[in-house]
Amino acid sequence: MNTSLPTSVHACVELRDLRLTTNIGTYGPHDVVPDAHVLDLTLWLAPSWVLIPQDGMAHVFDYDPLVAEINRLAADGHYETQERLITRIVDACAAHLEIEALDIGLRKSPVHQGTGSLGVRVSVDAKTLSALRQAQLAMNSLSGWTLETHAKHHTPCLYKSWTLPNFEAAVVRFNQIAQLAQAQDHHPEVLSSYTHLQVRIWTHDTAGLTDKDFKLARSIDDIT
Repeated sequence: MNTSLPTSVHACVELRDLRLTTNIGTYGPHDVVPDAHVLDLTLWLAPSWVLIPQDGMAHVFDYDPLVAEINRLAADGHYETQERLITRIVDACAAHLEIEALDIGLRKSPVHQGTGSLGVRVSVDAKTLSALRQAQLAMNSLSGWTLETHAKHHTPCLYKSWTLPNFEAAVVRFNQIAQLAQAQDHHPEVLSSYTHLQVRIWTHDTAGLTDKDFKLARSIDDIT
């Protein structure tokens, strides 16, 4: 995948062949179960983080906390796909403003008859990383919402759920959300099952998230 990288492509931190303790995939009795998941990660930085005027950790990018977070994410329960773990690692990288772009690859082995490796690799350029950071900042203004991919439409969306004390309370909450949606002319997906409500918000025209989605989510937070 070719991407436009920042001007500081000659300064980077490389993490290679990091064996992760993780649980990825679901396998049948005759499937080849991998015994290793290995991470490669390249982080592009400004040259000033590498070409330093004097020695000292204060002058370089400290990657140790990021590596610790990657290991925590890898061990954080079962993953159906490698892609989900990669996404969470990219989000962790976005939290470090020193990182201008990154390339990440995750591979498993063996794949067939005890041989081979199979993996996913993605490059995240400066523009995409900036968009991720803006989304993270917007998420910080919300309460109890998560980012997820819509199972049917395959688009990023905001998700929140409630369990209300009784059916009548759930109907009231449903109507409150409907009134907000009408007022803002921005209509979410609202699913109701007795006392349980689920809301997913995204912008249909762009098949993704826009300011309208976060505005509606904040308004819903205000009433709840």
